[in-house]
Amino acid sequence: MTGTALRDRTALAHGDVVALSEAGVLPKGLLLPFHEVRLLTWDEESGTGRIEAVRRNRLDDWYYGCHFLSDPVMPGCWGVDAVWQALRLFAAWRGIERCEKPMGMEGVSFFGQVRPYDREVTYEVDVVSVERDGAEAMVTGKATVRTDGVAVYSIASAQVGTAYWEGEGGEGGDGAGAGTGIPDDLDPPFLAPLSSAEFGARSSFSHAELIALSRGTLVNDPPGEMGLLPHSLMLEVHRVHRIAFDRGTGEGEVVASRGNDPADWSFPMNGGRKPPALLVDAVWQLLGLFLAWSGSPGTGRALGFERADVFDAVTPRDARIDYRVRILRTLTSPASGDAFVRADGEVFADGRRVLAVANANVGCHVGIRYADYPREGPMSRGGRLARRG
Repeated sequence: MTGTALRDRTALAHGDVVALSEAGVLPKGLLLPFHEVRLLTWDEESGTGRIEAVRRNRLDDWYYGCHFLSDPVMPGCWGVDAVWQALRLFAAWRGIERCEKPMGMEGVSFFGQVRPYDREVTYEVDVVSVERDGAEAMVTGKATVRTDGVAVYSIASAQVGTAYWEGEGGEGGDGAGAGTGIPDDLDPPFLAPLSSAEFGARSSFSHAELIALSRGTLVNDPPGEMGLLPHSLMLEVHRVHRIAFDRGTGEGEVVASRGNDPADWSFPMNGGRKPPALLVDAVWQLLGLFLAWSGSPGTGRALGFERADVFDAVTPRDARIDYRVRILRTLTSPASGDAFVRADGEVFADGRRVLAVANANVGCHVGIRYADYPREGPMSRGGRLARRG
């Protein structure tokens, strides 16, 4: 359904959303962002509109099996992506051609979570402007994400457009790590689990070790709850080349990479482009790793970011993705013991800068893990972040 047939609608049933995904207006398969659209409005006089979309949450949604092991929670990146996709759908509904590229977001704050026993996730997106310059266009909105009526994410501003932002460093060399200063060294094998002391003393991690950390088998004597990486389809990092921290200044860095497979699972579901929300998630994953490595107990959660800008797409032609994260500040709450980290991140594809995120935030919280999934219990539902009683 496209063109006049779409523009005449003020709501879309599940079959309509699926048809739009098959037509390339929305991602498809595992990346279908929502199942129905309950409201599509536009006020010509004010130049504003609104879209309300719904995802019906399932106990066995695919990401609960890999994000995280023994602590299933919907990845925050999919909330980010759904808002971009809602704006993309709005542009198509208004007949704005080629307005499909996620350009950026500002003021993203996560203060809750979506869990397997929640019933539905709603995306309330207010379109605040539609700007045109000849054949170019940009749609800007703000959003609230709710689970079963409870607000869990807020997004102050999000943009989709006909072109990406132009940014410094947009051009780079070719080949692994070109133009990034990130080494193209060999990946050592995983021979045995590490002690907590050995884990904290490491300055790099192999692909196999990151997989072990995602499965809770890398450290043989964890100090109680220990943050894990996502695994399987959601593990975005294949190698950590350098991880460092100066406790005197509270600053540090994480340098990492991922081999980009032309057959990567997300490409055929998203028009041959890697969802930029996954690149943002990779930065959050590295911050969660940093907190665990620096000795913070508890379970990691993405908390948002100040700003993200998208400069280009990662496609099957790219051989490698590189991540450079600069730790700006760390903080531990004396009352709760929760730890927090703030950082700036950059993502490169074959040496060209494709995404930058400013003031990304991750927390490590004690007592929030849902370890007995799929059993229904006090931690099986989302909403505002809460500890076990």
